[in-house]
Amino acid sequence: MSEIGNDSKRLRYDNAAQIGYIEEVLINILARLPVKTVVACKSVAKHWLKLISEPEFPVLQLTWSRRKLKYIICPYPEDTDIVTDLSLMEENGKISQTLPLSGFENICSPEMFCFTNGLICSVDEDDHLNEVNVRIFNPITQDTLLLPRGSPSLIVPSVGIAFDPKSNEFKAFRFFSESSDDEDVKYKCEVYTSSSTAWRRISEDVERPDHNPFHPFSPYYASVAGSLYWFVWSEDDPGTPLRILSVDMNDNFTEISLPTLLHQWSFLIEFEGCLSVVLMDYPDSYTAGRHEDPRPYLEVYTFKNHKWCLRAKAEMDLMDIHSFNSVAARDNEIFMIIRLTDDSFCYLVFDMAENSFQTLDLSDSFTDYSPVAFPFAESLLKCSRS
Repeated sequence: MSEIGNDSKRLRYDNAAQIGYIEEVLINILARLPVKTVVACKSVAKHWLKLISEPEFPVLQLTWSRRKLKYIICPYPEDTDIVTDLSLMEENGKISQTLPLSGFENICSPEMFCFTNGLICSVDEDDHLNEVNVRIFNPITQDTLLLPRGSPSLIVPSVGIAFDPKSNEFKAFRFFSESSDDEDVKYKCEVYTSSSTAWRRISEDVERPDHNPFHPFSPYYASVAGSLYWFVWSEDDPGTPLRILSVDMNDNFTEISLPTLLHQWSFLIEFEGCLSVVLMDYPDSYTAGRHEDPRPYLEVYTFKNHKWCLRAKAEMDLMDIHSFNSVAARDNEIFMIIRLTDDSFCYLVFDMAENSFQTLDLSDSFTDYSPVAFPFAESLLKCSRS
């Protein structure tokens, strides 16, 4: 009897260890699935539902999802003001999924800003007030958070969102003005966090993020590692950056010098987890006169350890550029959506490792649209902790 009892005890112990190991394997398998599949798995078994509902699971899922970033493309219609859906582009350059925008039916021309934690911020102007409506939403799960109205402003405010990469808590920075167009405009800044119930003022005089007038569709700020970065534009030479400003999760404002002399084809992005500047340049008229076939070139600068370094430089076989709808990055590539002088679009990918360009065939996917691209990771994260 004692031998049978010992065998039974050992069997129970061994099974417990095996079950624990199997559960760990199951969690890792579930975390690597597409978000829609994970949501469907909640209905398979109560045990699966319990595992997926654990607060640590969305963080694990996002860790795997970030290893294979995709692109979200927002197709702004050129013949109407309504944005109805977003497009998900896979690594092969193919549009794999259309994501309907729930709750945006009566919103005209919202500005979209996408983040690599799977959340998107939309900002749309109020037709009757100098105000903006700010929404944070997950396009996969359709979870949505509408932020409350901020302080009254005599000029339409601009808004930027930063996410803490460790906690995934967000902070919204709202730049508004209590002075009119006839006065010297002074912008103030107030913040709203994930756990807030109201906006809180943090600065009385700051230069706000604003669009490059030559690239109205391109995002006007970059959110990198919990900080917000934007160009300060020259008043005398519109579209020319003078310097970079930033604000972090601790409400600290910082000024950063430019990596080199920049002009209107300069863009701030996140690349390899760092603030980066992408510069597109044509040879000037003097240089062009000395070469039979002067070509534009691309330069990529990254900001590491408080200094700029030139990450890449390459010539482009593209001469008829009108403007840029967006410049985005994932892994070791830069993705550019370029409007040409004939109003068609070129979808160009620059491979950093190969120092080469590839053109994607997406012209039929976005006819009559002005598409803008963002790096994107599918996520189960909610827009707020409440």
